[in-house]
Amino acid sequence: MSGPLRIVELSTFHESCGIATYTEALMTAFAARGAEVMVVSPFLQVGGVALGAQPERLWARNRATIGQALSTVKHLRSLHPDVVHLQVNLGLFSIRFTALLVRACRRAGLPVVATLHGRYGGRLDRRVGVSAMLLALRGVPVIVHNAEHAAEIGRADTHVIAHGIGPVQRLGLADAKRAIGVDPGRRVLAHFGFIHPDKGIAPVMRAVAELRRRGLDLHYRVVGGTFPTRESRGHLSELRELGATLGLGEALSLGGDFATDERVLSELRAADWVALNYTTGQNQGTSGAARHAMRSGRPLAVSVAPVFDDLRHAAYTLTEPLADDLERMLGDAELTARIAGRCRAYCDASAWPVVASRHLELFERVVARG
Repeated sequence: MSGPLRIVELSTFHESCGIATYTEALMTAFAARGAEVMVVSPFLQVGGVALGAQPERLWARNRATIGQALSTVKHLRSLHPDVVHLQVNLGLFSIRFTALLVRACRRAGLPVVATLHGRYGGRLDRRVGVSAMLLALRGVPVIVHNAEHAAEIGRADTHVIAHGIGPVQRLGLADAKRAIGVDPGRRVLAHFGFIHPDKGIAPVMRAVAELRRRGLDLHYRVVGGTFPTRESRGHLSELRELGATLGLGEALSLGGDFATDERVLSELRAADWVALNYTTGQNQGTSGAARHAMRSGRPLAVSVAPVFDDLRHAAYTLTEPLADDLERMLGDAELTARIAGRCRAYCDASAWPVVASRHLELFERVVARG
């Protein structure tokens, strides 16, 4: 095709949302390869915070109406894209909005591609919702992040493209600790991701308290904000109370703010290990938080949650009793170096330029088909 590819992303954007962070990185990678990229977004959640320049916001997420779908398509046509790319999660699009949007784009000659960020999961209502969304996306090429998700969908027009990862931000461990005011002689364990009961933070806090009772000078740094929900904010309060009960004091860092990328990497680079102890994850296609943590250059330990299955070969899998396993990890220099090396290799193989190129190749094939 002549001229740069024009892509419109329908996604959350510049807000505290993992899909927003994913889309922002993907758009940057597209632009670096010569594409013209625009974004159209749903309304901010109640209590949500706008971060940076704001896009056009046109629909009410999973409560979106037919009228909002029609106005969104009208706006898309005014942008004259070559491809409309949907970042699909059940919380971001209603079924009727998606179905009408796809049909209207098809009538307008606008090719549509969708990336699915959520899987079926175990609950019946979840399975029904995902099945209905796939029906709404009938005839639309679908992107998922791993072969397991593709097999679950079972559609011939499914394409596996890995979740992208930014460049590893290397810094010596002692220097990284000094940079955030931590004694280089102190061991640091870090968590990254939103604060929610299913992130498994409380069991790690208890394990850290146990290791401190055994004489290990260990600091646990929880890097992540709350969702704009009562459950997430309430859980932050519960974790603070638990920290006080366990006597962790200054050995626990638990801010609860949605941090900048620079601050996140500063915190994670100062960790001897990053540990993601999720207790669920069967609904997510993959973990963006784990990949972001890998950018720190530090070794990553993950739970047995299915969300980590596609990167398990590059990480260490946590076992029970958790305190004993953490003590073993923190004391094993060979294991630490080996897992850190695997993480760096995984980052190189899934770098955003590689991922962007695969998207653009697919988009160009879709455009050529008409």
